[in-house]
Amino acid sequence: MKTQTKMTDVWRSYLERSFSILIPLAAILAAFLVSAILIIAWGANPLDAYAALFRGAFGSPNAIATTLERMTPLVFTGLAVAYGYRGGFFNIGAEGQLYMGAIAAVWVAITVPGWPAWLLIPACTLAAGFAGLLWVLLPAILKARRGINEVLTTLLMNYIAVQIFEWLIRVDHYTTAVKPFDGTTPVWTWVNWIGLRDISQPYPKSPVLVDSSFMPSVRSFFEIDFIKNIFGQADWAQSIFQMPAFNRMTLSPILAILAASLIFFIMFKTVTGYSSRAVGINPAAAKFMGINVNRTFFTTALISGTLAGLAGGMEILGTQHGLIPGFLINAGFDGIPVALIGQLHPFGAVLSAAFFGALRAGSNKMQVLTSVPVAVVYIIQALAILFAIAGTTIDLQSILKKRRLSKTNIAAKPAESEAANG
Repeated sequence: MKTQTKMTDVWRSYLERSFSILIPLAAILAAFLVSAILIIAWGANPLDAYAALFRGAFGSPNAIATTLERMTPLVFTGLAVAYGYRGGFFNIGAEGQLYMGAIAAVWVAITVPGWPAWLLIPACTLAAGFAGLLWVLLPAILKARRGINEVLTTLLMNYIAVQIFEWLIRVDHYTTAVKPFDGTTPVWTWVNWIGLRDISQPYPKSPVLVDSSFMPSVRSFFEIDFIKNIFGQADWAQSIFQMPAFNRMTLSPILAILAASLIFFIMFKTVTGYSSRAVGINPAAAKFMGINVNRTFFTTALISGTLAGLAGGMEILGTQHGLIPGFLINAGFDGIPVALIGQLHPFGAVLSAAFFGALRAGSNKMQVLTSVPVAVVYIIQALAILFAIAGTTIDLQSILKKRRLSKTNIAAKPAESEAANG
């Protein structure tokens, strides 16, 4: 009997710890079930539609490469929102910070194209993160010094960033030995130094970045002599590494996972992360504990902005290699549902971003094979967000914990009475 009771307590304790994972999974499953009704109403088979969706996301190396491409910026913006929210700084400005990060990465790459790859790639990456940090600086100061709500200030900064981007993408960038498409001789000013437009093109876009700024691919990694010596020249290894998909798979997703690991370490293993989480839970209590609340708000905001800036940099260096108007629409705002479905946990954000990336990577194949419109994917996303938020309002974890503690107390009382009688 005691063994059975102990096993029951262990099982309940395991369930309590698992709710942070079970709630998002249940939300995603419920979203697919409800969306199936819409697919049936459309006149298609939900099983066929979902099979095509997942085939488009994971059915081939190229499909996996597309999923990783769509997932990478969402990991960074999800981390930005999650870390900020945990620290009491609800960063709605990840979209603007992402744009500024992309602008900085492109500007560095087209300004010093002669730098070697080992110097140019880190320079572009650092510039992207620093640009995101600078763009969140004003909301961070207003929050820390004046107590002004960061939701309003970061949201407004998004519009400013987008307008700056739209202006810079239309300002000619001076490039040696490249003539304008219309053959004219422009008069260059300092404005052209900060511009991003490719003068050889009639429409607004940046020059294509030099190859030395491209994020290394997985194939280039396996072509290193040290790696070759490990695997040798085996036919099976060569057949795998020669797949075209490995040229598309870059180190950007790996850097995203490393960033999530670093944020996990900072959030749960350092004084900075502890202070940030304490301020996010209760600023007054954190101040009573001796934590500098204003400085913690400021630090949290800067880390969040840096992560969002890196999202833009990774997209440019790893996937697009240039800028066009609307190059990555709403990826910053999508970081909010990514963080929420991921339960504001760094690794949860990675899994949530993978879910969003898979939906977007497989949506076109679903539409081609089953005629189910791409809009169904956005309905699935919206329902998953809705169910995930609804799941957090049902505090089953506390209910189970209270029941377990009450049963423990009831079982302890007869033991105490027996000891008193003895």
